Amino acid sequence: MYKALPLRAKDLQYYKKELLKCREFNELNENLYDRYMKSSLFNKIQYRSGTRIICCHDDPVMILWSETRNYNVKMRSIVPLKLFAELKTEPLAQAMDAFLESLPLHLDIHQFEYTTIDNEENHILLTQMGFTYRKGLLRMKRKLDPPPQISREVEIKRFQIEDVKARVELQNQIFDNKYRVPLSVTDVLLEISKRTYIPELSFFLVEEDQYVGYGQINRQEDCYFLVNFGIAPDYRGKGRSRDFLNAILSRAKDLDIQEIYLDVNEDNFRAKELYLSSGFQEEKSTCTWLYYIK
Repeated sequence: MYKALPLRAKDLQYYKKELLKCREFNELNENLYDRYMKSSLFNKIQYRSGTRIICCHDDPVMILWSETRNYNVKMRSIVPLKLFAELKTEPLAQAMDAFLESLPLHLDIHQFEYTTIDNEENHILLTQMGFTYRKGLLRMKRKLDPPPQISREVEIKRFQIEDVKARVELQNQIFDNKYRVPLSVTDVLLEISKRTYIPELSFFLVEEDQYVGYGQINRQEDCYFLVNFGIAPDYRGKGRSRDFLNAILSRAKDLDIQEIYLDVNEDNFRAKELYLSSGFQEEKSTCTWLYYIK
């Protein structure tokens, strides 16, 4: 019988060793211990609300840390508390059921999403837990020395809180597909409350007083990532993406950021061509796993 126990502050110290080794299971696991210790009281409460110790017959098996939001929920870290040889014999299919039942009742979760650098151990355990492999992501990196060359000046405007509805509408246009849950105002407000958000590096592309593109750079651990970058469908195909991208990278360079990372779907050849021709280099491939709520 599986059950999910809330993470208490003292549990962080008890499991400190395991939490600090979180990337042995998955290189992309976020470090809960370090993030928690550096956070405000509000964020500490938020982190604990999405973290559970999964036990089987009172025996701790793993720690799961997820976002606390509706619809598509990011699994931020899965930390095994047992050796792989022991875990692969556990009935792990029940672990996610226990985790889901323990989360706040008001959440309307449709699926969990977890990104990994694939290895034999996490592939086997995630499959046993009921996750489904969906797609591969390619991680890319660009050094900002030499700085980006801007061939054409474009108008960009920093995102402000009063623009939140416009941003939601624009991003839902840019990333519209039948598998994606639409972005909401609540999602954006939650995002900008996090320490990963950098207000000085969140921009609209503006043409004739219309917002036609959006992109931002976030902080993740000790790295900086380009995220949510795109152009509205009616404005694609005329070189705007490259000009807008270089404008954002130039602002990052002005803040003394030395290199930028991004993740792109491996089958998104058009985007990969843009990033490669803009000075990004391929780093490594990642995998996305989904757990669908029954």
